[in-house]
Amino acid sequence: MKLLRRVFAAACAALACASLAPQRIAASSAWPGVPVLMYHKVDAIVPSDAVGRDLTVSPEDFAAQLQWLRAHGIRTLTAAQLTDALARGERPERSVVLTFDDGYADAATTALPLLRRYGATASFYVSAGFVGTPRHATWRQLRELRAAGMEVACHGTFHLDLSTLDRDGQRAEAGHCLAKLVRYLGAPQPFTYVYPAGKYDDVTFAVMRELGIRAAFTEIPGTVTSLAQPYTLPRRRVRRDDSLAAFASLATP
Repeated sequence: MKLLRRVFAAACAALACASLAPQRIAASSAWPGVPVLMYHKVDAIVPSDAVGRDLTVSPEDFAAQLQWLRAHGIRTLTAAQLTDALARGERPERSVVLTFDDGYADAATTALPLLRRYGATASFYVSAGFVGTPRHATWRQLRELRAAGMEVACHGTFHLDLSTLDRDGQRAEAGHCLAKLVRYLGAPQPFTYVYPAGKYDDVTFAVMRELGIRAAFTEIPGTVTSLAQPYTLPRRRVRRDDSLAAFASLATP
């Protein structure tokens, strides 16, 4: 009789666990992820060419976007913080990542003061070969960004399309950028990466692993929901003519 009771209890426990499993799966699949937004420039000077204009958000609009995030209780994470959280099995709620490509000087002169004003953080992706050239940030400015709690990470050495390079070329383009960031900004080495033009190929993934990159971002739209495919993470582009309502849709899953 005691043996039958034990068998019955074990069967009930197994059934209970089985009934709970679909609920856990459903809860996991319901998490919408974290939007990663892609900026380039925040500047009052508007370039004359159509592409440059599209990629340049006015300081007033950027301030309104940061104010909207704060008013709606949406916290900003760096890409590195998001990667760490996902690696720990966490699912950040009401969060967004702000990324800036190319390392323009306005990152320090315009974007940083606004980020500080609204208590926000961001990730700045730098093409190391252009640091200190006209319109681009200097190493001193990049150190200022990092000292303010911003992430400064790699966007290639000369902004080359990795998919056009062989393995050695890709390793040089990415590896030299990482080495320069460590040399001029100090440790630790960045472990997130943004592909110039969002381009990559199968060789790129092996190169990223060899260089210690844990997450890399594309220009594929979407939200980041896991690190299952860490080298093809999506981003959403923020454009100059986006209304605040359009920005709100980009910044929420």
